[in-house]
Amino acid sequence: MEWVKENINNIPSMSPFLDHVNIIDQNIFSNPTLCVETCKALIEGICKTILTNKNIDISSSISFSALVQEAIISTLNTEEMYRSDILDLARRIAGVADKLGFIRNNTGFVSHGMDVLNPRLTETLSIFACKITDTIGGFILRCYNNNRVINIDHRIHYEDCKPFNDFFDEINPLPFELSASKALIEQDYEAYKESYIDYLNSLSIEIEMAGIVNEQ
Repeated sequence: MEWVKENINNIPSMSPFLDHVNIIDQNIFSNPTLCVETCKALIEGICKTILTNKNIDISSSISFSALVQEAIISTLNTEEMYRSDILDLARRIAGVADKLGFIRNNTGFVSHGMDVLNPRLTETLSIFACKITDTIGGFILRCYNNNRVINIDHRIHYEDCKPFNDFFDEINPLPFELSASKALIEQDYEAYKESYIDYLNSLSIEIEMAGIVNEQ
């Protein structure tokens, strides 16, 4: 699960999902059924968190594959040169994720209260599920993190905004090593969010201008 962990470390608000990763890693061989079940829960949790951050409504009846596909679509850069090809791959990946969800729903020992003698999954399947989860989860998290500057979230997490926090604290120094950014988000979330969006828009303009200069 190295790709998922690498990207979670770049998005601090996602750190609770490291508990899922630890369960997966620790149960690949000792409890394959729990491993596969947690793989499905991890992908589902990542997708729902990202879609909620982006204020995209999630139907309670949405299928697992549709959830994964929606998360991938929401995190891709709209200017991506091969966006249509990636979206086609996303539909195929969502199908793989859906099969993982189907297996979990039919054998999930923990969440579905299966009989103790219900057949358990094998380590072959748990290893495969682990690799699939690392690929799908890692890809979604990487796209999400890389494109947040130009595809700004509706719900902002303070811990994910360190560059802005440092910038804001530097231009608004407070005595006794107090944090102006922390004070702002605690007292007026909407004002913090507005300042953060202005900061990202400035960065986006700088990136665009740098690209124009490099092309000349």
